[in-house]
Amino acid sequence: MNLEEAIIFANNMTKTKYHHGMVQMGNLNDDEANFYFEEAKSYKQLAKWLEELKDLREYKEKYRWHDLRKNPDDIPDVEHRKKEYFHVVQEGKETGPTILQYKKDFGFGFYNDFGNGQKFTEVDTNFTAPIVAWKEIEKFESEGENADTSRR
Repeated sequence: MNLEEAIIFANNMTKTKYHHGMVQMGNLNDDEANFYFEEAKSYKQLAKWLEELKDLREYKEKYRWHDLRKNPDDIPDVEHRKKEYFHVVQEGKETGPTILQYKKDFGFGFYNDFGNGQKFTEVDTNFTAPIVAWKEIEKFESEGENADTSRR
């Protein structure tokens, strides 16, 4: 059973236990009904925790370090991105990441808009050590932004 199936199972068990509790209430068996309601509550909590685990796994996967020494083809998907920045680590400078943009045709560097479109500013491996790892930078959302999106 995978995580998605476990979430579905826990949600189904919540409904089943609640239904059994309602049947017992109809039979005037309060103790048995309360037992089923408590079980339903436990399954509901389990489903909530499993959803949180799923969200944490997705977050961890999205913002993980991609080691290009192990998989050189694991590069950012930037076809539709504009001015997207990434944390990068250069070979021999693994102690502190820096922030660069990535452009599919050029690699990591800085890009500026001059007249006829984007122009690559030579910062890639011509002037720095090769990039050995990268990861996405988490987007900042203020509490005001969260409140605005929840109202939609």
